Amino acid sequence: MKLLKPHNTTVILVIMSLIVGVMVYLGTGKQANITPTPSPSLPPASKSMHIPPTAINIPKIHKNLPIKSAIIRGNDWDMFSDAVAWLSTSAVPGEGNVILYAHDWTNLWADLYLLKPGDTIEVQQDNLWKTYKVTQSRDVDQHDTQSVLSNENRLTLYTCEGSFDQKRRVVYADPIE
Repeated sequence: MKLLKPHNTTVILVIMSLIVGVMVYLGTGKQANITPTPSPSLPPASKSMHIPPTAINIPKIHKNLPIKSAIIRGNDWDMFSDAVAWLSTSAVPGEGNVILYAHDWTNLWADLYLLKPGDTIEVQQDNLWKTYKVTQSRDVDQHDTQSVLSNENRLTLYTCEGSFDQKRRVVYADPIE
């Protein structure tokens, strides 16, 4: 088998590439100065109010619970055994439809079906309590996730219900100004 001799030019290029690579890796290489394009931002008042809810109080069913941020990945909903979930892709109080959901366990929302129009719900945000008045409570099909979607400024509560959780309970509440 005949071995090929490397050309001097090839050896020099390999060595220079290694040196440049080490310099960039160690941070001594010159970096390009790229100015980012400014992104649109919210007005200062809106930006400061985009604070997630942290607790919920429902006097009618004697529930005062913490709220944790959550997301939905496909059909997998973040759920908590000790808290209500705030769908982080939904609005914060005062900025649109706030979607909160929890298990229908006795320590959480098993009694949510008892809420009727006129009942009050309080949501804590930035150490302030915002009050909502229930406008509607209804059961929906277990596959009806559209019932929680809205462009309105409101609070939407969502939980399982019925034998083997075959239904869902949706409670809508409007802010009391």
